[in-house]
Amino acid sequence: MRRPNSTSTPDHDRSSFRTLNTGFWSLLILVWCLPGCGPQKAAPAPKTAPAKIEHPDESDIYRIVLTPKAEERLQISTAPVELKAVPRTRTVGGQIAVPDGASVFVTAPVVGTLLSAGEVTPIAGQQVSAGQTVFQLNPLLSPEREVPTAAERVAMANATASLITSQITADGDVMQAAAQIEAAQIALDRAKRLLADKAGSARDVDDALARLDIAAKGHEAALARKTLLDKLTLEAKEGTVENIPVHAPRDGMLRTVSSSVGQTVSVAAPLFEVVNLKTLWVRVPVYPGQRNDFATTSSAIVRHLGSSSSDVTVKSVAAPPSADPLAATVDLFYELPNPDGRFRPGERVEVVLPLAGETQSLVVPRAAILRDIHGVAWVYTNSAEHTFERHRVEVHFTTKELSILSRGPAAGTLVVVDGAAELFGTEFGAGK
Repeated sequence: MRRPNSTSTPDHDRSSFRTLNTGFWSLLILVWCLPGCGPQKAAPAPKTAPAKIEHPDESDIYRIVLTPKAEERLQISTAPVELKAVPRTRTVGGQIAVPDGASVFVTAPVVGTLLSAGEVTPIAGQQVSAGQTVFQLNPLLSPEREVPTAAERVAMANATASLITSQITADGDVMQAAAQIEAAQIALDRAKRLLADKAGSARDVDDALARLDIAAKGHEAALARKTLLDKLTLEAKEGTVENIPVHAPRDGMLRTVSSSVGQTVSVAAPLFEVVNLKTLWVRVPVYPGQRNDFATTSSAIVRHLGSSSSDVTVKSVAAPPSADPLAATVDLFYELPNPDGRFRPGERVEVVLPLAGETQSLVVPRAAILRDIHGVAWVYTNSAEHTFERHRVEVHFTTKELSILSRGPAAGTLVVVDGAAELFGTEFGAGK
């Protein structure tokens, strides 16, 4: 007889496991579904890009569309493309030269010995003023001893002959100047009579007055020279010869000093040279076949080599014609003011010459031009509100403020000036 078993049977165990397994999975599904049973959060709104770049295809216009806030932040300003008559120019090389008449050589009036005019010995590069005494000249007209040497006798004879020649020349100059004054006075009286009879002009009277004034100045200079020579002759006869001051004839710089203190010089011996560098000439050699291409009567611009900040406006000047057959060039001359001494004789400079004739050209502000890594020039045009398009242009030449285009947008088109570089960076991602 089998005893009743108090433990559960295998079938009962399997039923209990199924019940437990089913409850576990139900609980897991319930926990997973609980978060979805609550109120759902709204999805965040998509952000609007500050700039939208449109590149439909390679042949289409590149376009940038900005939001109002982005455009305000970039502080974009525009200017219209203008059609202007722009004078054309060409840059060539030039050389600084000393004008004719700006350099004066001073020579010894008589034979004598040079003495110092002060504590400072004159040297090249020293600034002098008109009338300033540079040397004292002690005339050698009488022997220093009772028995002169052979050299002293020769020097005395030469000095006496030079003095007599100078006196004769001075007398002739005085008489010639007096005749010129008389002729100028006659011409002036004739011009006044013709003007009174309404057969002449006031310009003729002014010219006659100018010639009379020139003749009077020449007569005064001749008289002064004759007076000086007469004084030397009288002093030589009396045996008391005073020193002759040698003055600078004009304001300027001592370019060369050919004689020194203590040196005995002969008549007409060069003593020093005074040059005025306040006004210089610019010699510009050009090819003869291109001479008519330039507006030679218009002003030009001169600057130091490689320096656009030293521009000086110069005007054409009448100068003796010159040319270089070896270089096949002819010379144009311009007058250069040089009050501060920035330019030096012989210096090479850049000269911007105006070309003859003016043409209508498209003009934009210089700041509107952008260039890529290949050197190609571009501008951004304001085609619509908050919309900017990039256009390729060809720059013919530039000035300080403008760029002259040989090809570009039509006149009246608005181009971006301030903010053009920022648009360029926005399009190509610069600065990210």
